[in-house]
Amino acid sequence: MTNLHWHTRNKVRLIGLGVLLCVLPAGARKRYVVQPSSDYQSVEVHEDSTVSFCYCGAARRVSVQSDLLYADEDSSRYSDHPRRIRMRLQSDGCFHATTRAVSPETYTYCFRVNGKRKPDPLNSDTAWQKMHKWNVVNVGGTPQADLYRQPEKQGTLIRTTWYSTAEKLNRHVNIYLPAGYEQTETEYPVLYLIHGINGYEGSWAERGRAIQIMENMAAEGACQPMILVMPDVNFGVHEDRPSHHTLWNNVFNYPRLCHDHDIEKSLVELIQMVDTSYRLSGERYIAGLSDGARLAANTANIVTGYFSAVGMFSPVVHKNQLPLTIKDTLAGNDSLSVKESAAYFVYTGRRDMFHPNAKRFHRRLEKAGVPHVYVESIGGHTWRNWRLYLSDFLGKLKDEKQVVF
Repeated sequence: MTNLHWHTRNKVRLIGLGVLLCVLPAGARKRYVVQPSSDYQSVEVHEDSTVSFCYCGAARRVSVQSDLLYADEDSSRYSDHPRRIRMRLQSDGCFHATTRAVSPETYTYCFRVNGKRKPDPLNSDTAWQKMHKWNVVNVGGTPQADLYRQPEKQGTLIRTTWYSTAEKLNRHVNIYLPAGYEQTETEYPVLYLIHGINGYEGSWAERGRAIQIMENMAAEGACQPMILVMPDVNFGVHEDRPSHHTLWNNVFNYPRLCHDHDIEKSLVELIQMVDTSYRLSGERYIAGLSDGARLAANTANIVTGYFSAVGMFSPVVHKNQLPLTIKDTLAGNDSLSVKESAAYFVYTGRRDMFHPNAKRFHRRLEKAGVPHVYVESIGGHTWRNWRLYLSDFLGKLKDEKQVVF
């Protein structure tokens, strides 16, 4: 009787526990979500410029973190701060959220599942930034924003390395050959694009949309098809560690970056490799953003007369980066042809933290009589400005009269 009484009491307890679990709030239980159908879309841009996100998976809470809700393109001096949007569980078993109408632009986002970052597994368009992987979504609707869409014709992106004898290491570089390169014997201009202190060799292709901008402009006849060379210029590269993880290493070693010039010497060796490996025409250009503008100007000084134009986007520069007046090349670099002095294109946002620096550099160029274009825009130290500057720079290069003053 005692054992029977004990079993009865335990059955009552189990039944009571089951009833308690049934009446608990939904947020107190783990949600098991049905699998999405084959036509499931994680992100969708609507005609009214709103963007819908959908996440299907087991979760208690989900939000989307994105710079889509960036309040004003002229409100930030440094970055487009991503904000979180709470996603709601709906009857299909998935989490959903829709933004208000947003300005046409390229944006980044990721999901936050139970408080942890989770890139969108259904979106292969990604970008590394600040040591994290983000997904990319394009909202079109203006001629500028439409340049960021995937072009109809695409060339070949080559991920390779070059050896730096100055630094005694292999450096990574992405080289893009424009659509049609492999089907013809045409010679192409080349543009070197240098990332900033928080970037890596993939930054210009991913966040900068350099390939899309160039190909779409070329299809419209607004710029020449070009070979794009996008090297890694981080300090102290480790072959066993992704170079987009080196932000703090760059910051802590910035004084050395400014004085030893080993990276610029490495870039000269990259130039030699590109010159001997690809079909190049006589037009050669270099551009950089932020600290990459300093590296671009230094490299142009090392191989004075080699580049037709130097683009400086939100530049971190001072008088030491003023162009040299004597045409010269490094000893032994006979493969580098010498052209007339380069034209300089300086772009800066009025909210940019380095705006005063860029303006002083512009005045020094004026005083030295250096041919240049100086452009001020709204906004700050952001990719939305650098994409704009790149498209304007490419358009100006199309007209040779605007390059050779």
